[in-house]
Amino acid sequence: MKSMVTKLWNKNFSLVTVCFAIAMLGNMTLSFALAYYVRDITGSEAMFGLALSTPYISLLIMSPIGGIMADRLKKQKIMFWIDVSVVIFILLFMVAEGLFAEVLPIVFIKLLALNAVQGAYTSTINAAVPLVVPAEKLSSGNAIIGMINALVGGGGQALAAVTYSNFGLYAMLVPFAVLYGLTAIADLFIRVPYVKPKAESNIAKIIKTDIAQAVRFVVKDKPILTKMSFIAFVVLAAVPSMLMIATPVLVTETLSMDLSFAGISQVFMAIGGLAGGITASIAGARLNIRKLPQIVMVLSASPIPVGLVILLDAPTIMAFITITAVCAVVMFTLTLTVVIAITHVQTETPSELMGKVLSLFSMLPFLAQAVGQFGFGVLFEIFASSPWVVVFISVFLSMSITIYSFKHLRDVPLPSIV
Repeated sequence: MKSMVTKLWNKNFSLVTVCFAIAMLGNMTLSFALAYYVRDITGSEAMFGLALSTPYISLLIMSPIGGIMADRLKKQKIMFWIDVSVVIFILLFMVAEGLFAEVLPIVFIKLLALNAVQGAYTSTINAAVPLVVPAEKLSSGNAIIGMINALVGGGGQALAAVTYSNFGLYAMLVPFAVLYGLTAIADLFIRVPYVKPKAESNIAKIIKTDIAQAVRFVVKDKPILTKMSFIAFVVLAAVPSMLMIATPVLVTETLSMDLSFAGISQVFMAIGGLAGGITASIAGARLNIRKLPQIVMVLSASPIPVGLVILLDAPTIMAFITITAVCAVVMFTLTLTVVIAITHVQTETPSELMGKVLSLFSMLPFLAQAVGQFGFGVLFEIFASSPWVVVFISVFLSMSITIYSFKHLRDVPLPSIV
């Protein structure tokens, strides 16, 4: 099924972007606020990393299920029920934490539940975009989704740091419950083209067949997608995941600054992502998979200045400015990387497989961040007196995969759409 719309900013795409932005902002802000809460309770960087990485378990489980749902159900209805579910989860969390003395397990349950529904939401959005934008504007549509991801990613972390440090956890819960409720109402006005698939009675068989079909397409029919997946996994696990842990740790522990300064760095992370999305939107089809190795190389080398200012014990303000600038550069290049990858997958995948295949790719950042954030949380605790070592471990891993990307992606045939 191809999109029949003729302009990018039509009603349905506009509503999809607004609802997606609010849902992602709520997810990112609450997830980081809960992780900061765990760090305060335990005083452990490893537990902080665990709090950030544990929710990706539920994301990994729900992403392929969300992809199957996106191919078989009306996408706007999936979005509606997910937003309603988040409101219920927030209210249940507030009640449960007031009733039980063991707070930490409840926080982790809340993180798992919040991110489980988000996994299905992301898969649904990725499958909906090709159906609500013109085919020739697909790169621009993905760039806009990428900008939203970057803005609410960095913005959500910053909002979590500033709001949590000044007002605490509960000041954030009720407002976001209201926002999710309003988003659920907006979901009802979205119309995404839908063709009802052949009915199947055995749910287990549907899941098994659909996932196997998607895996076969990626591994056998389009093996370049497998190589691209491997590159994306290593890069995401090595650099952005390290910065997620490094920014609050280096700012508060190494530089002895307030947590709100970490929020400032994360605002610039969002600005970098916004700049990346604008660049991708302007570049359009010129930003293709053959450009990916050069972009990955810049992304991989970006943390080097952070390692150097910490190693050389640079003045506090210089170190903080360096960390903040690197956050912006990393998100700029990461947004370009994601737009290129998603657009290539969408143009190479038949519409009847779109949700399932994209759900496999949406699992990648979740898995990479789960591994990376937990791993780097442990490493920052081990090398607490020499955090620059951890930064250079990140650079080494990412630069290694850069060499691999030049070998396998530089001469890839381009899809006919570009």
